[in-house]
Amino acid sequence: MNPPALTFVSGIGPGPSGTGALMIGLMNEAAGDTSTRFLYKVPRRSTLLGLLKYVVGRASFAGRVRRAARTDGPLVLMHPQTIGFGIFSAVIEARPVTWMYVLDAYVFCVRSYNCLPQESAPCLRCLGNGGEAAAQLGCVNWFRAGPFQEHLPGWVRSGRLRLIAQCESQARLLRDHFGPEAIVRVVPLSVPDVELPATPPVRPLRARPAVVFHGACNPAKGAAHVVALARLMPDWDFLVPSDVKEYVHHFGPAEGLPPNLTFRRMSWADGLADAVAQADLVLCPSSWSAPVEGAVLKSLSHNGLVGVFTYPTAFSSEVPAEARLELDPSDWPATVARLRRAVTTPAVAASIREAARAYITRYLAGSDEMVRKIRAVCQAG
Repeated sequence: MNPPALTFVSGIGPGPSGTGALMIGLMNEAAGDTSTRFLYKVPRRSTLLGLLKYVVGRASFAGRVRRAARTDGPLVLMHPQTIGFGIFSAVIEARPVTWMYVLDAYVFCVRSYNCLPQESAPCLRCLGNGGEAAAQLGCVNWFRAGPFQEHLPGWVRSGRLRLIAQCESQARLLRDHFGPEAIVRVVPLSVPDVELPATPPVRPLRARPAVVFHGACNPAKGAAHVVALARLMPDWDFLVPSDVKEYVHHFGPAEGLPPNLTFRRMSWADGLADAVAQADLVLCPSSWSAPVEGAVLKSLSHNGLVGVFTYPTAFSSEVPAEARLELDPSDWPATVARLRRAVTTPAVAASIREAARAYITRYLAGSDEMVRKIRAVCQAG
């Protein structure tokens, strides 16, 4: 007898990044497996046929999800904000148990990226409470988290909604927020494009070390810290893979930016992969409680000399100390000295890169077969 179908429901369909890339990975793994199905909102396309599929898919999405909720097989929700609260709550109410693969911090933070622009560390003011601090601080609910935050605690504590975290640090954060009644399991996130090169890249000889920032140009990803380091290290060159207009949008006028800082828009498939691989150092200074970050994993695998913040609520803290370079915004002089020593001392750089390679090898082994592992978690309860 075939097992009941495992159903994934996502408000975001297959796409080039983030949840879309995760969907592609899960669907590729489950290809040909009739016991796994995927329901998602069809993205808008510019062609007439694409527009027709978009309209029909959006109109039928709620009905398809509600029918799936009435089946016996396990059901996993992803990215609830784009599923919509009405559909999400209908699924929970229709079933004794529903699972959710948690993708970000929206469960307790209306910003979703739980950091404030003027602070360096993750903001945990709304963790484990009703979120009153968000209103006091003027936090904008960009990600439509409000109704979810009101109802999630009751569903989770009753056991009707059970959580799958990407990593141990995220699991601890979820338990801290929802309490000891929360059922939280961990299935490591499989990230596309994380692969170890057969041979290490050849980095060109340079008169000035080259640093690449691997992240979006916004406060949560730590762009301001890259600027701070560029000011303190005028003899090094820093690359931000974004248009300067994005920096201005988040941080204000670009006048006064250090001359050793270059903005150049590029994606991983369009130049960034090579830039990361050939850099002397890569920076991933996320300032929020980031779960598994593709930028960190790809930087470790393709370069190996990576600077990160190591806040205990963030995935980067799980990278072994010998495989990372710790950035400390409370002591930039010590951080600068640490970076200079690592880049200019070949033995130190080689040791860190070797440790990073060993860590990525272990991570890849532990993060494969996500569909199988999620199915096992759902069956075990």
